Amino acid sequence: MLSALLPICASAVSLTRVSVHDPSVVWDPASQTYYIFGSHRDHAKSTDMMNWTKITVPWATATSNDADPNIAFTTPEVTKIKKGGVEYDFAFDAVKWSARGGTQNLAKYDVTGNQWAPDVIYNKVMNKWCMYLSVNGDAWYSSIIMLTADNIEGPYRYQAPVVISGFRSGTEYKDTDLELVVGSLDALPERYATGNRWGDRWPNNIDPCVFYDEEGKLWMSYGSWSGGIWMLELDEETGLRDYDVEYELKGKDNGITVDPYFGKKIAGGYYVSGEASYIEHIGDYYFLFMSYGGLAAGGVASDYNNGGYQMRVFRSDKPDGPYKDMDGNDAVYNSYQLNFGPNANTNRGINIFGAYKDWGNQAKGNKGERSQGHNSIIAAEDGRTYLVYHTRFQNRQESHEVRVHQVFMSKNGWLVAAPFEYTGEQVTTADIATTQQIANDQIPGDYKLLIHKYKLDHTKKEAVSPVDIQLNADGTISGSQAGTWKTEDGTSYVIIKLGSTTYYGVFVEQTLEPTDDKAVAFTAVTKNGQTIWGYQTAASTGIEQIVNRKSVNSKYYDLQGRPITEPQRKGIYIQNGKKVVIK
Repeated sequence: MLSALLPICASAVSLTRVSVHDPSVVWDPASQTYYIFGSHRDHAKSTDMMNWTKITVPWATATSNDADPNIAFTTPEVTKIKKGGVEYDFAFDAVKWSARGGTQNLAKYDVTGNQWAPDVIYNKVMNKWCMYLSVNGDAWYSSIIMLTADNIEGPYRYQAPVVISGFRSGTEYKDTDLELVVGSLDALPERYATGNRWGDRWPNNIDPCVFYDEEGKLWMSYGSWSGGIWMLELDEETGLRDYDVEYELKGKDNGITVDPYFGKKIAGGYYVSGEASYIEHIGDYYFLFMSYGGLAAGGVASDYNNGGYQMRVFRSDKPDGPYKDMDGNDAVYNSYQLNFGPNANTNRGINIFGAYKDWGNQAKGNKGERSQGHNSIIAAEDGRTYLVYHTRFQNRQESHEVRVHQVFMSKNGWLVAAPFEYTGEQVTTADIATTQQIANDQIPGDYKLLIHKYKLDHTKKEAVSPVDIQLNADGTISGSQAGTWKTEDGTSYVIIKLGSTTYYGVFVEQTLEPTDDKAVAFTAVTKNGQTIWGYQTAASTGIEQIVNRKSVNSKYYDLQGRPITEPQRKGIYIQNGKKVVIK
């Protein structure tokens, strides 16, 4: 039996898919268009967050507006760096630096497959679109460079590096800006002389996220696994590192948390999994998203890094942290811990959702989602907040696509993601706190419940499946889970208790993509960071007419043998979520 909200004949929702790995979303007010920029020059745009079109973004040099990347990142346009009011000469060949790593050399190295995870932002002082791009190299020889363009679709021209990693021996640091930051050196400082253990202590300089804080300061978080996620303050006038901001060394050995060159550590460390930091100010907090685990689809029994991407969320009232989860766990680690998979010994961070299957009309069979991650998030000008990520699938090898879910704020100030893709729903973030989107009498009925799990076995491509529950009109929950539910009048907030666990979330109407079917749905999160989703499959609108009540040992039953409460008089009553007519 379909919910009363569902149309008899449902038409398909228009959704045009794209494959963009590591999608970073940005809004262009001039064209009223959303853009996502991804690795390997995969980019796309959309005016509705549902239908995406691939675009090509060219590189520029002094002599070309369509340059090969192996040429475009060799000669920066900015060659003078200002610190303390004094100009210093500095030019950095990002291609040559990345080619140093491993068995590669400049003759063999190709930037084509090493242009990773760009983040694009409009600089309000420069009046330029600024792209922060990872130029990846083996053995941590990576850099994050800034490119600029007058048009969001390019061409983008290389300006200068922002931060560089890998200078772990000899005099290689002479080719970086280390001395511009810490002063003239006779030798490489001991803390950087790590040899092939660089990643135990220092970041791999990829995956930038650049954002303005609420005071107008410009920041960049960056890093991947290795020594964690770090943060630098940028210069609003140049878009590059602010060389006048100094960081005092704190900690020692692999426990360094503040470094004069790399800035402040805000997450990870000790080779704990975690990458793709993304920070957005929503409500009263800065929310930090990270992806734990490996990015692949999984299924390789001998390799825990092969699969398991799972988005985790922390928050802070300051842009540079400390970032903590709902249980107060810090995003920074002080020792190695396995933080994903069935043998994980920590569940830090809100698990906003993970691998799932048999869900709705879309995520079924080979289309079940897994290894979702490297997301971005945007508090948009239309009053909604969107989570944009790439996902692999249950049985489609390493193919991937972009997905977009709306995100809401629970009553206790944590983010919860809508259970289904965004398909044009009109509810805004403000509506959740000020209107009741689903009336109480529409809520009782049969539901599918999905309990997102932290410790999924990625080597076996484990994904959670829903169970059946009933939300009853008397506020109880029955079926595969027992508990209670309660809404807050005049809002869309709900508190759901399953056993002894309390979840805080919201009720909204959702579209069961790819059809236009509508359903009552909820999304909620508990204190330990576990998320649940639910959607209604049958509303409690049926009437059971009981014409011959019968009693057995003073207990009353309907004609189908189901127990009922004996009413004091004839009339209509609610029993187990059903309208019961007693004649």
